[in-house]
Amino acid sequence: MAYDKDISKLVEQAVADALEAQLSSLRTSLQSEIVSKVMKTVQPALEKQTAAAKEADAPAAGSGPTDLLNAAVASIYDANAQTEILKSLLDGMSQFTSRAMLMVVKGGSISAWQSRGFADQGAIKGFTLESTSGLAGRAIKDREPVSAAAVDFDNGFIGTHGNPVDGNACVLPIVVREKVAAVVYTDAGVDGTTDQSALRLLVRSAASWLELMAMRKAGVGAGDTSIPEPAMAAAAVAAAPAPAPTPVPVAAPALVAVPDPEPEPVAATPAPTSAAVAGSGPDLSGLSPADQEIHKKAKRFAKLLVDEIKLYNQAKVTEGRQNKDLYKRLQEDIDKSRATYEKRYSATAAGSAGYFSAEVIRILADNDPSNLGSDFPQ
Repeated sequence: MAYDKDISKLVEQAVADALEAQLSSLRTSLQSEIVSKVMKTVQPALEKQTAAAKEADAPAAGSGPTDLLNAAVASIYDANAQTEILKSLLDGMSQFTSRAMLMVVKGGSISAWQSRGFADQGAIKGFTLESTSGLAGRAIKDREPVSAAAVDFDNGFIGTHGNPVDGNACVLPIVVREKVAAVVYTDAGVDGTTDQSALRLLVRSAASWLELMAMRKAGVGAGDTSIPEPAMAAAAVAAAPAPAPTPVPVAAPALVAVPDPEPEPVAATPAPTSAAVAGSGPDLSGLSPADQEIHKKAKRFAKLLVDEIKLYNQAKVTEGRQNKDLYKRLQEDIDKSRATYEKRYSATAAGSAGYFSAEVIRILADNDPSNLGSDFPQ
């Protein structure tokens, strides 16, 4: 009967609709259950991967800019030969600039010695310039770092090695007894890395350590002013094959400070006697070799701290000397650096030597305590 067929169709449709609804609900339920089981299985692996990614993104201990700079300066002062100092300087600068090349001044020319970051290191060897031209000539004349377009350094050099991404370069002179013994060319390369403040500090540190090394080699006393003029053997340096540089002799005077690892406290060490050469600090002759080394490290560390104050406060130093109120202008920086120095050395054999105050007077006050003002704590 037609009536029965219609009923059958309606029943079939109803059953189909009911089954479809059940299947949809079943699919959702099964999907949720499957996802839950899979997530439980892979969750430990996901958590491990996430932790590894966070660890990779986080800066490693001791890898921040300040740590890198401290390590670079320490490496310079740890060097025991002139070529080692210059090599450490270039290695340190490579942390703060993409490309660097050290050139030795000899008469009217400058000759390439070693470099870092250049793709064609072979093309660096034998490169020379007149010492009176371009950026290098300006840096040598002014004895100050000079920054400008890289092509102003030497158009041929830039044509060979490529223009840096920002188009600029900086030439920093290594000044030894107010004479330029070498210059360092730096630029941002292709990745744009350059930190001029860090580069200046590294160059100044290297120059100071070269001066002291030369003074020690010459056996010059603290009060002796008859020091040979600074010089570097450019001919030997220019011909030196990388990576084994030819020794670069330098001669010039000036006391410097050297950052060193924190020494172990020495509890019962007698204080140094007052019988000292004027301007050279306490007499260390009666101390043990270990205590003498602590004194040397303390003095070098004090010098480094005060050098940093001067580096970042040139204008205040000049104004403070003119107005004889240096301590008032730089009190926060001086007090913080003094606290850092005393934390490291107050409990050692050098605790009562007063190296920090002596370096403040020598470096910031230009050897005139009155420039600091009456409120400066000795």
